[in-house]
Amino acid sequence: MADTTKITENERTEGEATAEEMELAQKTGTVDFSEKKEEKEKSGNYTHTFKKPVEIEGQKYTSLTFYFDKLTGEDIEAIEEELQDQNKYVLTPEISSAFQSMLAARAAKIPADAIRRLPIRDYMAIKNKARNFLINMG
Repeated sequence: MADTTKITENERTEGEATAEEMELAQKTGTVDFSEKKEEKEKSGNYTHTFKKPVEIEGQKYTSLTFYFDKLTGEDIEAIEEELQDQNKYVLTPEISSAFQSMLAARAAKIPADAIRRLPIRDYMAIKNKARNFLINMG
């Protein structure tokens, strides 16, 4: 079973604190993570962890990373053209589930129909992250 979660040296999981933050917490009894949350929300990348492993193109995933920051205008236009070929027209990508799921699929480099076949809980979480990315970008 392949796990596609990638963590770099600079990434920390939510809830982990630096020594400085721990010291502040001991002194004041509180820690302010609001700045870190804002920084995290600005990043367009998202790693989704599945409750149960899912199979996509013959490979099992326990998590999947969506690199929204790597998308370009060409990706947006390609999604629009693909939807038009299906006689689906999107006036506002931020409210189109089809557009959002296709965007997420491109960000994860998987087929668009793979997103649509996910359990509803995973599908909604992923497409909502795509929507939030679109809203934050423009």
